[in-house]
Amino acid sequence: MNNSAPHQNPEFRWRWLALALILIVAFGLRLWGIRFGLPYIYHFDEHFYIATALKLGVGVIHNTPYAPTGFSNILFGEYTVYFLIGKATGLFSSTQAFEAAYRDNPVNFYLLGRATTAVLGSVTVLILYLWGQSTAKWKTGLIAAAFLAGSFLHVRDSHYAVPDITMTFFVTLSVLLAAYSLHKENRRYLYLAALAGGFAVAAKWTALPVILAIWWAGACMNDGAQTRHRPQFLSRIIMFAGFIAFLGFAAGSPQILVNPLLYLQEAGGQYDSGSTGGFNFWQVDSLPGWLFYGKTLLYGIGIILLGLGIAGTVWRLFRGVKSRDRTSILLLVFPVTYFLLMGSTRHYFARYALPLIPFMALFAAEAVLVMTSWLKRRRPYQNWTAVTIGLIVIALIQPVAYSIRHNVLLLRQDTRTEAKIWIEANIPEEAKIAIDWETHGPPLSSPTIRLPDTAKVYDIVPIGGAGLSDYPIAWYQTQEFDYLIATSYIYNIPLVNEQQNIEHQAFYAALDRELELVREFRPSRGDHDPPFIFDEIYGPAVGLWARDVPGPTIKIYRLDS
Repeated sequence: MNNSAPHQNPEFRWRWLALALILIVAFGLRLWGIRFGLPYIYHFDEHFYIATALKLGVGVIHNTPYAPTGFSNILFGEYTVYFLIGKATGLFSSTQAFEAAYRDNPVNFYLLGRATTAVLGSVTVLILYLWGQSTAKWKTGLIAAAFLAGSFLHVRDSHYAVPDITMTFFVTLSVLLAAYSLHKENRRYLYLAALAGGFAVAAKWTALPVILAIWWAGACMNDGAQTRHRPQFLSRIIMFAGFIAFLGFAAGSPQILVNPLLYLQEAGGQYDSGSTGGFNFWQVDSLPGWLFYGKTLLYGIGIILLGLGIAGTVWRLFRGVKSRDRTSILLLVFPVTYFLLMGSTRHYFARYALPLIPFMALFAAEAVLVMTSWLKRRRPYQNWTAVTIGLIVIALIQPVAYSIRHNVLLLRQDTRTEAKIWIEANIPEEAKIAIDWETHGPPLSSPTIRLPDTAKVYDIVPIGGAGLSDYPIAWYQTQEFDYLIATSYIYNIPLVNEQQNIEHQAFYAALDRELELVREFRPSRGDHDPPFIFDEIYGPAVGLWARDVPGPTIKIYRLDS
């Protein structure tokens, strides 16, 4: 018998050393390259949430677009602390100086937002370990933590100051606390799960299925009015848990309670915009929703890890049905419901798959241990530890390689920055320039918008919509534009309407025939753009080795004078 203290046990020390290494890797992968693009903002959505947080500081409660405010409220708290520290140290003399610092150079504000996402993404890795260590086997938790630490899509989106990773953190925390409450038969953990679930919905409304997991855990709790073997689907425990969840939602997103109609209308508009498989007029993808998210996970976590996750899901489902295992049902409620609901819509974004990834990591870890345990019973004299480690390593090769390559690309200068430098060196100031979209083109200053590190000011006209193709070439000549700047992040996206899409592609082809291409900036060598999906507009996603630098292809055309 081993009577040594736990901290003196070699297995105990090895376990914590392995966890420490996994967490270091998780933090490193998520923080590496976090300054990408700055001081210019190349992620289209980041400024919405940061602006909402900053405007809250000057009393603007509702900021368009009326998106979920949970993440922005977290940032508001951080910016408040940043201001107070800055004021105490003489960095900011007043709130006006604080605002001026943001307008002059927003780097620190974006870094705070991105670092928040990176930290919460990394802490989600720790949550998986702690749950496995406390309720199943510590090996389950350690393997699940390793799988999540290296998952490419989770790593990629942990670089962005947007709410998806924050929502995923709270969903994972909520479901695993609910499962822990069943394991310990302790209501306090259920109420903590409800609080975290409320925060998850405040961060992003698509987290709503997390309430089902909390409800199931409450139904399985014994409140004195039920037997241990018959879940009661309405009880004092469930009602109180619902109240706690509402408090969590209210604390995370009080603005919505002040004027819910604004936010409900925004939610309805967002839902309608994806009804045709696109976003407004863009054709994001033509696949059914369930296949789209399956495809997303295929490159988002890797084919082997996805296969293991599906096997673990089936195993959990088998346990839940055959053995009536309540924990298995609880762990499946959120990911299965969420997948079915999101798959039934046609509003496609890769980030919507993020809440599934911690559960796939957990189920994949369980699949590894179930398979190796089954093999060990049949051949007990084999070294199955080496086989287990080998399987884990093989499953991690693809996602970790993708994550590393992605971060290497983020360290390199974006094509939009390259184009900006060339334009300011070669195009006269005050030239009239039309661009597809601001975020997807080079960051140029105009008389109304001055950007950091800018040498010249131009008459910039962002076209928006479907891009430059909204108007014929003759219109730009009539309006006396000097240059047109096209970006592959616009001309590579097909349109929903077939005839409009034909005209859209014909317009960009005509630019090459009819106008002078004065300069082109490509993210890869050769004459072809790297593989493209809609999610590339936020950051590198596919074709990572076909790229040399991040960003779209930028084409600069001169119009006849």
